[in-house]
Amino acid sequence: MRKAFRIFAALGLAFLLLCACAHTEEPVPTAAPGTTAPAAATTAAPALTEPAPTAAPETTAAAAAPEQTEPYNLTLPEGDYTTLFTDDPNNKFIRAVSEKYGVDASLLACAYTEPASDSNQVWQFSGKTDAAGKLRRSASTLKYVYMVTDDCKTIQRTGGLTGNDGYSAAAGFVVFQTAKQLVLPQFEAQLNA
Repeated sequence: MRKAFRIFAALGLAFLLLCACAHTEEPVPTAAPGTTAPAAATTAAPALTEPAPTAAPETTAAAAAPEQTEPYNLTLPEGDYTTLFTDDPNNKFIRAVSEKYGVDASLLACAYTEPASDSNQVWQFSGKTDAAGKLRRSASTLKYVYMVTDDCKTIQRTGGLTGNDGYSAAAGFVVFQTAKQLVLPQFEAQLNA
C-alpha cells in the first residue's frame, strides 16, 4: 500500500500548495487619454513564506468580499498505514455523507485509512447503469468527491470546478482530478466487482 500512501501524499502536497499560494488582485494599469497603454503588467508573486498583503476592509456591503471557506487540512498518519475500500452503506463515512447531503448510499463508495486519519474519501457516482442494469462506477461516472475527517464532523464536497461545498473552485478541481486520475484507478477491481 506504499503506492496509496504516495497518492495521498501527492494529493496533500497539491492541496497544501494551493492553500499556500496567496491570491491578490491588482488593478490593471490603464493609459491616460492620448497615450498608449502598456503592453503587459508583470507582478512578482510573494514567496510562500511571506504573508500575503491585506487590503483595508471595505465599509460598504456591496464591496464586501464573499466569505472564504476554510481549507481542508489533510493529515496523514505517522508511519505505515493501509488504505481500505468499502461500499458498505453502514460504513461511518458513507453514512455521514448520505445523511448530510441526502445521497442514496448505493451511489457511494469509500477509501479510508487504517490507522485512522482525516484523509478519507467518499465517492459519489452518477447512477448510470450498463445494459445489464449494473451501476457503473468509474472515473467517467464520478460525480462528487467528499473528504471526511475521522470523526465525521467535517465533510467537504467537490465536483471539480462546480458543486463545491467547502472548497474554492481551484482547490476543488485539484482534489477532484487527483481522486479521479490517481486514487480511483487503484480501486477499479473493487468498484467493478
